[in-house]
Amino acid sequence: MTSQEQRVSEFQDSSEESEYLAFLQKTAQQAQRLKEIQQQQEYKILSREEDPTTYPSEIQRIREDLLEASAQLLYISEGEEPYEFIFIPNDQITSLPTNSIAFANLVKQCNTNIMTEEEKEIGESRVMAFQEFFEPFTGANAQDPYGQKEGYKELQKIAAAIFGGKENVKVYKIGEQRRIGVYIVGLIKGIGIAGLKTISTET
Repeated sequence: MTSQEQRVSEFQDSSEESEYLAFLQKTAQQAQRLKEIQQQQEYKILSREEDPTTYPSEIQRIREDLLEASAQLLYISEGEEPYEFIFIPNDQITSLPTNSIAFANLVKQCNTNIMTEEEKEIGESRVMAFQEFFEPFTGANAQDPYGQKEGYKELQKIAAAIFGGKENVKVYKIGEQRRIGVYIVGLIKGIGIAGLKTISTET
Protein backbone atom coordinates (compact mmCIF):
# COMPACT_ATOMS: atom_id res chain seq x y z
CA MET A 1 0.00 0.00 0.00
CA THR A 2 1.38 3.40 -0.99
CA SER A 3 1.52 6.26 1.48
CA GLN A 4 -1.29 7.98 -0.42
CA GLU A 5 -3.48 4.86 -0.23
CA GLN A 6 -2.69 4.56 3.47
CA ARG A 7 -3.76 8.17 4.09
CA VAL A 8 -6.98 7.56 2.17
CA SER A 9 -7.63 4.42 4.21
CA GLU A 10 -6.92 6.23 7.47
CA PHE A 11 -9.22 9.08 6.40
CA GLN A 12 -12.00 6.61 5.57
CA ASP A 13 -11.51 4.85 8.89
CA SER A 14 -11.54 8.18 10.70
CA SER A 15 -14.66 9.29 8.83
CA GLU A 16 -16.47 6.05 9.57
CA GLU A 17 -15.46 6.29 13.23
CA SER A 18 -16.77 9.87 13.42
CA GLU A 19 -20.06 8.85 11.85
CA TYR A 20 -20.35 5.95 14.28
CA LEU A 21 -19.59 8.19 17.28
CA ALA A 22 -22.13 10.74 16.02
CA PHE A 23 -24.68 7.95 15.68
CA LEU A 24 -24.01 6.78 19.25
CA GLN A 25 -24.32 10.32 20.57
CA LYS A 26 -27.59 10.90 18.74
CA THR A 27 -28.97 7.59 20.02
CA ALA A 28 -27.98 8.47 23.59
CA GLN A 29 -29.66 11.88 23.27
CA GLN A 30 -32.85 10.30 21.94
CA ALA A 31 -32.85 7.75 24.76
CA GLN A 32 -32.38 10.52 27.35
CA ARG A 33 -35.20 12.57 25.81
CA LEU A 34 -37.50 9.55 25.82
CA LYS A 35 -36.66 8.94 29.48
CA GLU A 36 -37.48 12.58 30.33
CA ILE A 37 -40.82 12.37 28.51
CA GLN A 38 -41.70 9.15 30.34
CA GLN A 39 -40.80 10.73 33.68
CA GLN A 40 -42.96 13.76 32.90
CA GLN A 41 -45.88 11.50 31.98
CA GLU A 42 -45.43 9.47 35.17
CA TYR A 43 -45.39 12.69 37.20
CA LYS A 44 -48.60 13.88 35.53
CA ILE A 45 -50.28 10.54 36.25
CA LEU A 46 -49.15 10.57 39.87
CA SER A 47 -50.25 14.19 40.30
CA ARG A 48 -53.76 13.22 39.20
CA GLU A 49 -54.11 10.46 41.71
CA GLU A 50 -55.92 11.33 44.90
CA ASP A 51 -55.10 9.94 48.30
CA PRO A 52 -58.36 8.68 49.88
CA THR A 53 -56.81 9.01 53.34
CA THR A 54 -57.00 12.78 52.92
CA TYR A 55 -60.79 12.65 52.53
CA PRO A 56 -62.99 13.65 55.48
CA SER A 57 -63.76 10.62 57.66
CA GLU A 58 -67.42 10.52 56.58
CA ILE A 59 -66.37 10.45 52.91
CA GLN A 60 -63.88 7.66 53.61
CA ARG A 61 -66.68 5.58 55.13
CA ILE A 62 -68.98 6.30 52.18
CA ARG A 63 -66.20 5.36 49.78
CA GLU A 64 -65.66 2.02 51.50
CA ASP A 65 -69.39 1.21 51.50
CA LEU A 66 -69.97 2.12 47.86
CA LEU A 67 -66.85 0.40 46.55
CA GLU A 68 -67.65 -2.75 48.51
CA ALA A 69 -71.20 -2.79 47.15
CA SER A 70 -70.13 -2.18 43.54
CA ALA A 71 -66.91 -4.21 43.45
CA GLN A 72 -68.43 -7.15 41.56
CA LEU A 73 -70.77 -5.12 39.36
CA LEU A 74 -70.45 -4.00 35.76
CA TYR A 75 -72.46 -1.30 34.02
CA ILE A 76 -73.87 -2.89 30.89
CA SER A 77 -74.45 -0.80 27.78
CA GLU A 78 -72.77 -1.52 24.45
CA GLY A 79 -69.78 -2.30 26.63
CA GLU A 80 -69.07 -3.49 30.15
CA GLU A 81 -67.56 -1.04 32.61
CA PRO A 82 -66.71 -1.17 36.35
CA TYR A 83 -67.52 1.54 38.88
CA GLU A 84 -65.12 3.94 40.59
CA PHE A 85 -65.61 6.23 43.55
CA ILE A 86 -65.66 10.00 43.06
CA PHE A 87 -65.57 12.87 45.53
CA ILE A 88 -66.12 16.53 44.63
CA PRO A 89 -65.21 18.69 47.63
CA ASN A 90 -67.49 21.71 48.00
CA ASP A 91 -68.64 22.85 51.43
CA GLN A 92 -70.76 25.69 50.00
CA ILE A 93 -73.19 23.74 47.83
CA THR A 94 -76.62 23.14 49.38
CA SER A 95 -78.29 21.01 46.71
CA LEU A 96 -77.40 18.89 43.73
CA PRO A 97 -77.39 20.64 40.34
CA THR A 98 -80.67 20.39 38.46
CA ASN A 99 -79.07 19.37 35.16
CA SER A 100 -75.98 17.61 33.87
CA ILE A 101 -74.50 20.77 32.34
CA ALA A 102 -74.42 22.50 35.73
CA PHE A 103 -73.02 19.33 37.31
CA ALA A 104 -70.27 19.10 34.67
CA ASN A 105 -69.31 22.72 35.28
CA LEU A 106 -69.13 22.02 39.00
CA VAL A 107 -66.80 19.07 38.36
CA LYS A 108 -64.56 21.20 36.14
CA GLN A 109 -64.29 23.90 38.80
CA CYS A 110 -63.06 21.51 41.47
CA ASN A 111 -60.06 20.38 39.37
CA THR A 112 -60.26 16.72 40.41
CA ASN A 113 -59.55 15.37 36.89
CA ILE A 114 -62.63 13.16 37.12
CA MET A 115 -63.89 13.97 33.63
CA THR A 116 -62.36 12.57 30.45
CA GLU A 117 -61.78 14.74 27.39
CA GLU A 118 -64.73 13.05 25.69
CA GLU A 119 -67.03 14.08 28.54
CA LYS A 120 -66.07 17.73 28.19
CA GLU A 121 -68.05 17.88 24.95
CA ILE A 122 -71.23 18.68 26.85
CA GLY A 123 -74.48 18.67 24.90
CA GLU A 124 -78.05 18.33 26.08
CA SER A 125 -78.83 17.87 29.75
CA ARG A 126 -79.44 14.26 30.74
CA VAL A 127 -80.45 13.49 34.30
CA MET A 128 -81.94 10.17 35.39
CA ALA A 129 -83.98 9.54 38.50
CA PHE A 130 -82.64 7.01 41.01
CA GLN A 131 -85.25 4.36 40.17
CA GLU A 132 -84.92 4.97 36.44
CA PHE A 133 -81.23 4.10 36.60
CA PHE A 134 -81.64 0.93 38.67
CA GLU A 135 -84.81 -0.42 37.03
CA PRO A 136 -83.06 -2.14 34.08
CA PHE A 137 -80.88 -4.02 36.58
CA THR A 138 -83.32 -4.71 39.42
CA GLY A 139 -86.85 -4.60 37.99
CA ALA A 140 -89.16 -7.58 37.61
CA ASN A 141 -88.53 -7.69 33.87
CA ALA A 142 -84.80 -6.96 34.10
CA GLN A 143 -82.56 -9.08 31.91
CA ASP A 144 -79.72 -10.43 34.01
CA PRO A 145 -77.23 -12.31 31.82
CA TYR A 146 -74.40 -11.64 34.26
CA GLY A 147 -76.23 -12.60 37.45
CA GLN A 148 -75.93 -9.09 38.91
CA LYS A 149 -79.51 -8.46 39.97
CA GLU A 150 -79.04 -9.09 43.68
CA GLY A 151 -75.82 -7.08 43.67
CA TYR A 152 -77.56 -4.10 42.10
CA LYS A 153 -80.39 -4.37 44.61
CA GLU A 154 -77.82 -4.20 47.41
CA LEU A 155 -76.11 -1.19 45.83
CA GLN A 156 -79.49 0.48 45.40
CA LYS A 157 -80.29 -0.04 49.07
CA ILE A 158 -76.88 1.18 50.30
CA ALA A 159 -76.87 4.29 48.09
CA ALA A 160 -80.35 5.27 49.27
CA ALA A 161 -79.33 4.76 52.91
CA ILE A 162 -76.09 6.76 52.57
CA PHE A 163 -77.80 9.82 51.12
CA GLY A 164 -80.98 9.72 53.18
CA GLY A 165 -83.37 8.40 50.56
CA LYS A 166 -83.47 7.74 46.83
CA GLU A 167 -84.91 11.21 46.22
CA ASN A 168 -81.52 12.62 47.28
CA VAL A 169 -79.59 10.72 44.60
CA LYS A 170 -79.23 11.88 41.01
CA VAL A 171 -77.70 10.22 37.98
CA TYR A 172 -76.01 12.52 35.48
CA LYS A 173 -74.94 11.47 31.99
CA ILE A 174 -72.19 13.67 30.57
CA GLY A 175 -70.68 13.74 27.11
CA GLU A 176 -71.70 13.62 23.48
CA GLN A 177 -69.12 11.16 22.19
CA ARG A 178 -69.10 7.39 22.17
CA ARG A 179 -68.10 7.01 25.83
CA ILE A 180 -70.51 8.82 28.14
CA GLY A 181 -69.74 9.47 31.80
CA VAL A 182 -72.44 8.21 34.19
CA TYR A 183 -72.37 9.71 37.69
CA ILE A 184 -74.54 8.31 40.50
CA VAL A 185 -74.14 10.88 43.26
CA GLY A 186 -75.55 12.42 46.40
CA LEU A 187 -74.77 15.48 48.50
CA ILE A 188 -73.14 15.45 51.92
CA LYS A 189 -73.90 18.97 53.14
CA GLY A 190 -70.94 20.94 54.37
CA ILE A 191 -68.53 18.52 52.67
CA GLY A 192 -69.33 17.95 49.01
CA ILE A 193 -70.68 15.51 46.44
CA ALA A 194 -69.80 11.81 46.52
CA GLY A 195 -70.80 8.71 44.62
CA LEU A 196 -69.85 6.38 41.82
CA LYS A 197 -68.88 6.85 38.21
CA THR A 198 -68.94 4.47 35.29
CA ILE A 199 -68.93 4.69 31.49
CA SER A 200 -71.79 4.08 29.07
CA THR A 201 -70.73 3.12 25.55
CA GLU A 202 -73.25 4.57 23.10
CA THR A 203 -72.91 4.55 19.32
